[in-house]
Amino acid sequence: WTLKQSSAAPLEKDIQSRIMTYLRSIPGAFAWKAHAGGIYATGGIPDVLCVYKGKLFAFEVKRPGRKPTALQEATISKLCAAGAVAKVVTSLDDVKQVIAAADG
Repeated sequence: WTLKQSSAAPLEKDIQSRIMTYLRSIPGAFAWKAHAGGIYATGGIPDVLCVYKGKLFAFEVKRPGRKPTALQEATISKLCAAGAVAKVVTSLDDVKQVIAAADG
């Protein structure tokens, strides 16, 4: 590794992988990754979805410093209005904080 490589922000797929590993390790949680594209896909659906303790969590994963698209923001708002916990996250720590806050 060079200094430049090690100081770079992690790739979105690597962040998603860490999040999926964590969510799948939680007893009683069911997590899956949404796949973009295709004729049956719904645009703007967050990357990672999880049902835990009867609540739907939806995580739009971004690299640090990146912003969601307008469609992603609108979809997150609709999910929240329907009772889900939907957030933009940039790390596994963000996900842990969201779940802890919802767990009360």
